[in-house]
Amino acid sequence: MIKYDDIKNIIKIIEECSAVALTFYKQKNLEVSIKDDNSPVTKADLEISRIATNKLSEMFPNDKIISEENITKLNEVDMTKYWLIDPIDGTKEFIIKSGFFTINFALISNNKPVFGIICQPTTSSVWFNDNNKAYKIKKTYNILDAKELKPKTINYNKINMICSSTNLKSGIKNWLNIIDPLKILDIGSSLKFCYLAEGKYDIYPRSIPTMEWDTAAGHSILKASGGNIFTTNGLELYYGKNHFKNNNFIAFSNYKNFPSSKYFLEKVEDYKVYIKRIESASSSLKNGKLVVFPTETVFGLGAIGNNEQAISAIYAAKNRPQNNPLIAHFSSLEQVKKYVIFTDLANRLAANFWPGPLTMVLNINKKNRFSTILSRGKNTLAVRIPSHPVALDLISKSETPILAPSANKSGGVSPTSVEHVKQDFKILNGTTWEISDILDFDGCEVGIESSVVDCRNELPIILREGFITQKNIEDVMDIKIINKNFTNELMSPGMLQKHYAPKTKVLLNQKKYIAGSACLSFGKLPIAFRNCKHIFNLSLSENLFEASHLLYEGLRYLDKLDLKFIQVLPIPSIGIGKALNDRLKRASFNE
Repeated sequence: MIKYDDIKNIIKIIEECSAVALTFYKQKNLEVSIKDDNSPVTKADLEISRIATNKLSEMFPNDKIISEENITKLNEVDMTKYWLIDPIDGTKEFIIKSGFFTINFALISNNKPVFGIICQPTTSSVWFNDNNKAYKIKKTYNILDAKELKPKTINYNKINMICSSTNLKSGIKNWLNIIDPLKILDIGSSLKFCYLAEGKYDIYPRSIPTMEWDTAAGHSILKASGGNIFTTNGLELYYGKNHFKNNNFIAFSNYKNFPSSKYFLEKVEDYKVYIKRIESASSSLKNGKLVVFPTETVFGLGAIGNNEQAISAIYAAKNRPQNNPLIAHFSSLEQVKKYVIFTDLANRLAANFWPGPLTMVLNINKKNRFSTILSRGKNTLAVRIPSHPVALDLISKSETPILAPSANKSGGVSPTSVEHVKQDFKILNGTTWEISDILDFDGCEVGIESSVVDCRNELPIILREGFITQKNIEDVMDIKIINKNFTNELMSPGMLQKHYAPKTKVLLNQKKYIAGSACLSFGKLPIAFRNCKHIFNLSLSENLFEASHLLYEGLRYLDKLDLKFIQVLPIPSIGIGKALNDRLKRASFNE
């Protein structure tokens, strides 16, 4: 993505910016202004922004350059590749002359950080990543002096935490009681990510607002050193969000296995009570009952995977067609490999996207008799490791895969809240089924179901679009995907022509208002719809991640109005927009 010679030139740019920063830093009477968001800004911020923007634009004329001090709205095409600049991260530290401030550049491709560079001017230190490795240069700004960062694996029994004092005061006391770190270092700026990448500290939680330019460079460097940044739903932090605002997150230094779910449970007040709820729900599953639980996509309706009667209960509770398969949810890769035949393709996708909102269709392992129960006699099985901590805990405690479709009546709009589940299941039992537990924890950050990929052969075939996009897969596989599904067999959920549908008829790509209808809009409302009284806007700022998160909420809200039609305005079929259009196309299908 970034060539070696390009990195050399970028280091020269950041060295120039560092010199500018130090010139202002040494001034006795530094002029400080206050921005609209009440954060401070200095002339150093503005001058470094100007230099970095201009010089990166010269190097990469086809890339959009976004600086904290010169925020530009991106259109959906630009979102595929752009630079984020934070001229002075830690402006407060810069003003009080603590030395703990940095300069940050990052390149984003398909919503992932692929290159980052951070400079601490007061120590002439530079951190960057190249070819999946992280490096540090001390003093010289010479790439030949770069030393690879090789941090030790986190010892979870001796956690050292790095955090800002502001964040420590923001209400993470309950979370700290769960984690119980040995030591906490209070420091500002993106140096926190650098220290994690070096292995000096283990974790960095964040529960107060940050922007994407605050994290992107550090994220890229940290990931190259073996660590990562995750949201509280267990998703890797992603970019191109609404107004560039980050969700709460936790960053980890080098780890061998995906971190325990307890590190993500910031809102759990009593961990012992939480564990008892998980144990109770797991016991219900083992007794053949159904359990509703949150995932990072939508709420799931789970049954234990080794009980055929429990699996049949899902179909009865949902009125689900018997030929529509279920996704088996697992808590570890080792567990998955007992039930299906893993291919090289599957291994590579799992390494990059699991745990997370990706489902893979693979051939069952016929040597394992439970595989046939999970697949309900089919030769293939759709498998997934969710990232949501509650889902992982429930599966792990149950010690058996959990089969789980969305927790709603079949064919209807999927649920992204407990309220949605209760709307569909006003009665929690039938003659052959019972929903014994509803784990009402926050979830559903993505808002739509997982991407589904047929991974049985050398090349992937996307069976259902989702949060993990074709471009994301192509980036990690270094291939061009040509989707050609030559079978009509239902190998995965989400392949039925009629699905995700409200009771009200859905009309797509509308340009003219029909009297007596509701409107599901995206972006600024066209003049042609000015007389519409019932509008749900998925994203006024035209952000596809926000639209994804709100899609099912919007459909359910408008459906309750019992109007003539739900008119859907055009949504760009780019990135996750392909998945949104897929769901809406199926919701509008006329049988």
